Order: sequence, then C-alpha cells, then structure tokens
Amino acid sequence: MHVRLAFITLLALSALVELSLLVSGRRVLVHEIKVSPGEHYVVPEHGDLGASQQASLVCQYFTGRSIVVSVFWYSSNNVLGKDQCPFITTGA
Repeated sequence: MHVRLAFITLLALSALVELSLLVSGRRVLVHEIKVSPGEHYVVPEHGDLGASQQASLVCQYFTGRSIVVSVFWYSSNNVLGKDQCPFITTGA
C-alpha cells in the first residue's frame, strides 16, 4: 500500500514539474559537456565545435516537452564565457 502511494505521489510530482516547465518557459539542465579545440563534436546549427580555437560548453535542457541544445563559449574564470551550464534557464 505504501509503495503504491509513493508511486502515485512521484507520478503527480513529475507531472506538476513538467507542467510548470511548459507554462513558465523555463528549462532544466539534463547534460553538459565541454568540447576542447581539436575534439570532434558536431551540434546541429553550430557545426563541428572542435574546429574552433575556443573551447565550447554544450548544454542540453529539458523544456517540459523536448530536449534543446545551447552552446556557450567555455571560460574557466567566467570572464569571456561560462565555466558550467546554468542549471535552470529561460527559453529564448
């Protein structure tokens, strides 16, 4: 009985989170990867990120409906880029 209640509660909570993402236009980070110059990593609409002289940060976000990809310049000190992907962000 407790397992069923826990399952229903978890299901309702996940539906509420998904609905709030859809309505608010916010995105939640699900995966990030740093691509250094010389590495082969192709992102649609951005091409091969490893061909650049600057390291890149590839961030995958869940919107409540799909996964979207954002690409940022990588900078370990956050001056000319980001050192990590923002955990929650708004859609463009």
